Amino acid sequence: MKVPQLHVGAGTRLGPLSIFPVWTSDAGDLGISTGTHADVAVTELASGAQVARLTVTNNGPLPALLLEGELLEGGQQHRTCARDVVLGPGETRDIDTFCVEAGRWEAGKSSHRRQARRAPLNVWSELANGLDGRRGGDRQGRIWERVSRFDAARGASATSSLLDHLDLFKDDGRNRFNAADAPEQLEGQRGVVIGLGQQPLLLEVFGTSTLFRRHYCQLIDSALLDLELLSPQALASGPMPGQRARDFAAHVQTMDFGTFDSGAAAVEVRSHGPLRSRNVSRAAGTVSAAGIAVELPARRPQLAHLTGWNTKHPLMEMAWN
Repeated sequence: MKVPQLHVGAGTRLGPLSIFPVWTSDAGDLGISTGTHADVAVTELASGAQVARLTVTNNGPLPALLLEGELLEGGQQHRTCARDVVLGPGETRDIDTFCVEAGRWEAGKSSHRRQARRAPLNVWSELANGLDGRRGGDRQGRIWERVSRFDAARGASATSSLLDHLDLFKDDGRNRFNAADAPEQLEGQRGVVIGLGQQPLLLEVFGTSTLFRRHYCQLIDSALLDLELLSPQALASGPMPGQRARDFAAHVQTMDFGTFDSGAAAVEVRSHGPLRSRNVSRAAGTVSAAGIAVELPARRPQLAHLTGWNTKHPLMEMAWN
């Protein structure tokens, strides 16, 4: 199973961010709901709350997609999804999570809310790191450390809460850049390449343009918070050349995740009625990628969501320190 052909368009600058639209060669509707359009309930485990696990239930009529780095707000503390998840209609499952609020553990609070918000790239990259072995060690501790960088840059949150920083940042009239100035989604667009400091940082692509639209604004909102951590030199950097975006997309496109049901890259295949899903991941050279593939009856498997990261980008290397 390979990445479909990727087409990268002309970039737009938003401060030090360079944003390039991406189209793919895959066709057809996947019949999946995501973002705030997915009716997914989130609670602490019935057997007892755990930092690293939450229970999710799809109450909607369609399969639902939760993204790696999606924020699950409330409960005993705020969490983020550890990896992409597909849930069939009516399906309940315990999923892996990480805490993004080190200073709160509020007993008796069980239910969470979903606004489909995304973790900033500084935090999300820790989830994506490590296909070459760097996922080991105290990853939760490293995520808390990354959240604390916003405490240092913008003033401390009472509970070192990533959600506090996102809320305060959104309402701060002193912000240097505005998400409203980001380029609008183009017809048929299914993803983006984002460059920071004249180097590609990530490529995110979805199986349909609708899935991309459900998450695009939240991606830009979270990326703008990351700019608070950059040096004045990085903030003043020029736009990334389009050829670097195309070269990065070409690198991601060479990745092969094996066959859907077997092969070296195979992981657990889950059935959700007529639809099946499996997580995919691979590292090749300076690029790591992870996402989720789906298979519908009488159709070849295809990627519902994939993110490729430039592991040599300074933001990623900062994350490993």
